[in-house]
Amino acid sequence: MARRGHVLRGTLCALLGGVSWGFSANCAEVLMGDYGVSVEWISCVRLACAAVFFAGLALARSRRALAGLATDRPALARVAGFALLGILLTQVSYLSAIRFAGAGPALLLEQLGLVLVMLFACVTAHRLPSVREGAGLAFALVGVVLIATQGDLGSLAMPPEGLAWGLVSAVALAFYNLMPVRPLARYGAIPVTALAMVMAAIASLVCFRPWEEAVSLPPAGWAVLAGIVVVGTVVAYLLFVQGIKDAGPVRAGMLGSVEPVSALVISALWLGTPVSGWDAAGAAAIVAMVCLIAQRPRRAATPVGEGATR
Repeated sequence: MARRGHVLRGTLCALLGGVSWGFSANCAEVLMGDYGVSVEWISCVRLACAAVFFAGLALARSRRALAGLATDRPALARVAGFALLGILLTQVSYLSAIRFAGAGPALLLEQLGLVLVMLFACVTAHRLPSVREGAGLAFALVGVVLIATQGDLGSLAMPPEGLAWGLVSAVALAFYNLMPVRPLARYGAIPVTALAMVMAAIASLVCFRPWEEAVSLPPAGWAVLAGIVVVGTVVAYLLFVQGIKDAGPVRAGMLGSVEPVSALVISALWLGTPVSGWDAAGAAAIVAMVCLIAQRPRRAATPVGEGATR
């Protein structure tokens, strides 16, 4: 009975973590659409706040592992790649996709990164995709076509920039999943996430110089920004980690796929964004893809840091 209670708690936490990421995506859409805040400014503020949070968490709970990671040059190189090609590129491309295509479609396109991870695993193992993986790939392609064309194969129903940035975010998500696997296995999620967050935050500040952008937000705007930082970073991460602990990484990873669906629903209820039948069908196809290909051993090591970048 106690075990069942833990699994139920983990299931709820993983679901709420995914919903928190979907809510955060809609907050970003509001900041960019209603208040004219740039992708670069949001990325810098989000990453800087996340870096402070995760660094404090690592110093409080994993100081020895963090010190070991800081002196391990091969692991540091992987973490640096994770920070730049995973966290920073994911953040910028995902926010850019939201700006042009909206929160729901952008997050659905990003999920295609899992297909790239699956194909990479097949190439490195010198094997063809299994029947389950092949079906997942087919569902992914169907989902993208339905969302991008709204059933009219002769035209594109979303801005080309939205589709392009969504596909870039999928590539970035693949880097995000693949690059930190070895450091995660050796040092754990908190030290790796903390150091990568600090690296990504420093790189974003150097590249984008957010202090040069004049941002003036009303109280409602600051509340929306707080939703991105608090709900979409701190709360989502803590919920998802608890979900992994109680329900297991595979189940939690699959439940986390509620993120793009929740983004569509929240966008419709909060922002009044219309959701067509084609959107719903595409979302169902991509969630089916996640369920089909998520059950891989590698997947167990990667969801732990996801909440940091959403």
